[in-house]
Amino acid sequence: MNCRMENNLMATSPPRTRRRGRFTMSIVVVLLVSGCSALPGNAPRDAAEALAQGLHSRDVSGLEFSNAGGSEVQAELDRILRMTGGIAPDVQMGRVSNQGQTAHGELTWRWDVPATEEDWTYATGVDFQRSNGTWKATWEPSLVAPELAEDEVLRIQTVQPERGKILGAGDQPLAMKQTIHRAGLDLREVPREKREGSATALAKAVGIDPEPYRESVRQADDTAWVEAIALREDDFRALDAQRMEKIPGLLVTKDARVLGRTKGFAAETLGSVGEATAEEIEKSGGKLAHGAQIGRGGLQEAHETTLQGKPGVVVDRIGVHADGSLKAGRTHQLMAQGPVPGEDLHTTLNGGLQEAAQRTLKGIKSPSSVVAMRPSDGAVLAVANGAGSKGYPTATLGQYAPGSTFKVATALAMLRGGDTPDTTVDCPHTYSAEGMNVANFSGYPREFEGSVALRQAIAHSCNTTFAAQHERVSQQALADAGDSLGVGVEMDAGIPVFSGSIPTEEPAAEHVAAMFGQGRTLVSPFGMARFQASVQAGKLVQPSILGHEPASEPSSSNPLGTSEAADLQTLMREVVSTGHLKELRSLQPDSAIGKTGTAEYGNENPPRTHSWVIAGHGDLAVAIFVEDGDLGSITGTPIMLEVLQTAQGLQ
Repeated sequence: MNCRMENNLMATSPPRTRRRGRFTMSIVVVLLVSGCSALPGNAPRDAAEALAQGLHSRDVSGLEFSNAGGSEVQAELDRILRMTGGIAPDVQMGRVSNQGQTAHGELTWRWDVPATEEDWTYATGVDFQRSNGTWKATWEPSLVAPELAEDEVLRIQTVQPERGKILGAGDQPLAMKQTIHRAGLDLREVPREKREGSATALAKAVGIDPEPYRESVRQADDTAWVEAIALREDDFRALDAQRMEKIPGLLVTKDARVLGRTKGFAAETLGSVGEATAEEIEKSGGKLAHGAQIGRGGLQEAHETTLQGKPGVVVDRIGVHADGSLKAGRTHQLMAQGPVPGEDLHTTLNGGLQEAAQRTLKGIKSPSSVVAMRPSDGAVLAVANGAGSKGYPTATLGQYAPGSTFKVATALAMLRGGDTPDTTVDCPHTYSAEGMNVANFSGYPREFEGSVALRQAIAHSCNTTFAAQHERVSQQALADAGDSLGVGVEMDAGIPVFSGSIPTEEPAAEHVAAMFGQGRTLVSPFGMARFQASVQAGKLVQPSILGHEPASEPSSSNPLGTSEAADLQTLMREVVSTGHLKELRSLQPDSAIGKTGTAEYGNENPPRTHSWVIAGHGDLAVAIFVEDGDLGSITGTPIMLEVLQTAQGLQ
């Protein structure tokens, strides 16, 4: 039968379902015939439908082609698509024209490329031949992409955006992209019997533990490059170059990473940036692609959407040699969308004060922290953790008993009960109540025991004075006083923080302990800096590490009164004038206020102690904490003085 006929093939599909950023669909091809009846046997529509479905699933191995076997075409298709990231294209067969023993169809391709809402679409042509009653497609690379030659492949690349910087006060860069040097061993250049020696030599040269690195080398493939360490520019230049050059197989590559401005700078507060893992990419629902950089912890993670930006995408057809290597000058761009850089994150951190705070904690083996903020507007100026914290954000998420620093809250409850800074109170050497025996610390000055003014009881931190108030000040009243200074009042600080907790009801013995900062009352160093700042500001302060006004004002059900704040300032000034913080009188002007604290913990005899100091000078409030320390006045005061002196020098 020799009639001329034209077949219109229309592809229909069910509604698309997005799964991990890709479109999954099945293709149904409908043949509309006009002119005359279909040829007997297999029709071009069958071959068209099978081809469209096979290309969509990236599996054409079961099809017959007029010029090659299915397995041969499959190998070619795999080669062409090997650099497209495993994306399954949506392929539909459009119009098919039939002329006797030949036919021609049009394929419509739609790729849901990563990193963009815009699909990559185009059309290609395909010829069909009829042989022995069967229609077969003719394989050409150009049916996959226009003008695609036999020595070319498709490549889809995600272009990562420039990540936004984290800026501090005065827009000083705190975290930004920096050059690093990655040192490792190229195992292709090291005989197996010499690898352990090379690994040991490299580990010692760069200052890392040799055994874990030796194990990484043992487990690696013979062709692998095994990284030992990534070093900043200054740290890399400080290495012994002659020693490094003697290490067999050493290979150093230059790269770039987002890092804090100096090694360890505000590490827990800023967070880090690293390449997304396969699991993170899987869970992202198509938002992340291979090579994506994401924030982990601190500000980098909390403000990921601001800092990250939007990646771009480039699609090329590129020439390749038989061994798969690229041919120079054979790249033709088919589609591109540029990345959108991330926005800079503006913070209130003061770089100089942050570095000074970190220096003061150097050498402290237990978890420790320094937090500094401005009472007038709540701006967070420094959040430092010592090396003993081992990467944990002690400053913001640590939960500890506040010890004698909490006597400021107890004093506030006493003021609300009618006392003044000059009210006479009892300070016995020991006090027993509700099964608890309370004593002052060893070395407490006996001249300030007996009948003393409240200001003296605060200045010298008389435990028995405050424990003895348990019948007069209820646990609810104590909790209300803590609430006035921010304990347990949530805050929008820009980073995760523990605001503290204090029960409103306690068993009798626990209530006695709570009166002088023990028991179940818990605070963080960040929360105690806010506590101090609120005394100075005369109202509950809303701290923020971001360079803008907080989203909401703090809410306390027991607002701090102006006269109450003034009395608390008087009491805390006495601590500097005559008590445990006399060293702060060296500051100019001589106007500092503060309170020391020591909190017992654990079951050892004698018990271990947390050391606390909170203090304010001018428009600065600071909290110092050391998990395993001596009396707050002994451990914390030198740190506090150095921080406040540095702050004066930076003004």
